[in-house]
Amino acid sequence: MSKSTLNKARHIKYWLRCLKTFLPTAFTSNDSQRMTFAFFTLSALDLLSALEEHTTEEERTGYIDWIYYCQHPEGGFKGFTGADGGDNATEEGKFWDPANLAATFFALSSLMVLGDDFGKVKRRECLEWVRGLQQDDGSFGEAKGRRGSIEGGGDVRWCYLAAAVRWMLRKGYMEHTSDINADALENYAIFDMNEANTETGSRMKGA
Repeated sequence: MSKSTLNKARHIKYWLRCLKTFLPTAFTSNDSQRMTFAFFTLSALDLLSALEEHTTEEERTGYIDWIYYCQHPEGGFKGFTGADGGDNATEEGKFWDPANLAATFFALSSLMVLGDDFGKVKRRECLEWVRGLQQDDGSFGEAKGRRGSIEGGGDVRWCYLAAAVRWMLRKGYMEHTSDINADALENYAIFDMNEANTETGSRMKGA
């Protein structure tokens, strides 16, 4: 059996295409997920030790500026700028242009990959926004809806994102910011894991 090898040059070519030209056709309809694509593209090039070699400092600064442009004034980051009303934004329109938890995780992670120091991150606002996404059962939603309602989320994936965002931003700020309910989060994660194990066991018995 022949030994598998990583075609590093081909991978670098693919990710540079995604970064500097156009996404593959299958992904172009997901414009609202642009922050997610940015993270996977940047981190892939970084893992391949190709990010600094194949991008200029000016380009990397431009990527950082775009990420900060997606920062929501009330905390968190948006997935893209397509719903930004700019000077014509209305209170009703803001409902369609919220920060969301996944985009916030990917934005902060991308800034770390790019070597940013989080100097422009609205840490306190972001931490308070994350706290406001926690449900009574300890889980987390994805975004804030009308009149402050918590929308989306509701499983352990969002718990991971919330905990990771908190970890990245908490240094020096937690004593001045309301924190998440860590005990409720832990209990929910354990409950979710037990439920998943029970469901898996039931399927195996029925196989």
